[in-house]
Amino acid sequence: MSHEGNDKIIDNERDTINDIRTKLTQNMTFAAIELGIGVVQEIAAETVKRKPGMSVKEFTKVLDEFTEKQKEAVKEAYIKSTQDHN
Repeated sequence: MSHEGNDKIIDNERDTINDIRTKLTQNMTFAAIELGIGVVQEIAAETVKRKPGMSVKEFTKVLDEFTEKQKEAVKEAYIKSTQDHN
């Protein structure tokens, strides 16, 4: 049988942990978004140098191609890492 005082302590500790987890998740999400925006800015700067006056539609295509290349690189790295462990 639990004691009412202990239940309150446990509830408070759980709430504190949840608050910390929520804050860390928010910080991690913000950092990921900030990183993503930085990548897009770098791609935009290089793209504008190579093709000034590019339309948004054309630039979106460049971003899509970059994303596909990144997905393929991650997939290849994963396959290689699983083969290295066998």
